[in-house]
Amino acid sequence: MRTALACLAVLLASACRPDAAPADRPDTAPASRTATAAATPDAAAAADVIVAHFRCGDLAVGARFVNARRELVLTPGPRRLVLPQVVAASGARYADAGGNEFWNKGDAATLVLDGQRHDCTATDQASPWDEARARGVTFRGLGTEPFWSLEVDATPAIRLDLDAGSRRLRVDQAGILEGGEGYAGTADDGSQVVLRIRRDACSDGMSDLRYPASIELQVGDEHVRGCGGFLER
Repeated sequence: MRTALACLAVLLASACRPDAAPADRPDTAPASRTATAAATPDAAAAADVIVAHFRCGDLAVGARFVNARRELVLTPGPRRLVLPQVVAASGARYADAGGNEFWNKGDAATLVLDGQRHDCTATDQASPWDEARARGVTFRGLGTEPFWSLEVDATPAIRLDLDAGSRRLRVDQAGILEGGEGYAGTADDGSQVVLRIRRDACSDGMSDLRYPASIELQVGDEHVRGCGGFLER
């Protein structure tokens, strides 16, 4: 944490000097978690890519500052947004034509996503969506009452975490459904599993996060509904 704050202080000090950037240019992107930067402040300031994680209310958001292209790749849940850097009086500000915006000032940030404003703080904890991306997961879904989740990889294989984690199943060789998006196969306990995916807006009813897909999951005689999304990289 001390190293991250020291890196941030160097970045902000550089951005605030009169000769750091002309008035018509955005400041260099600051970030408080530097997964790809070296541990020294000088190396962090020169890094082309800085990876950070933020907690924005109920949302866990990944942020990848690409300084060479002056843009921010933002991953709120399953979505992937590329926001160009724009002029800011202080800190680093990124915005797109759709009104989405991320304004970073040290360990604090403001996120405007789909018209809703969120106050954010930096964290060392990556979101489960970003963790799944890193493991090569292509689709992730979840539901509630009780909580359950699933992951599909490129094989495709399906991993199911059911009944609030008390029941875990795996379908090693899932087939792709005919006539629509989804998968089917036999789990390691013999249950027949069918996953149907529709690309339409979905809400989990518990957070402000909007998902790009709704899902129907059948495990044996059990049917549940939830939300999810294909994980863009």
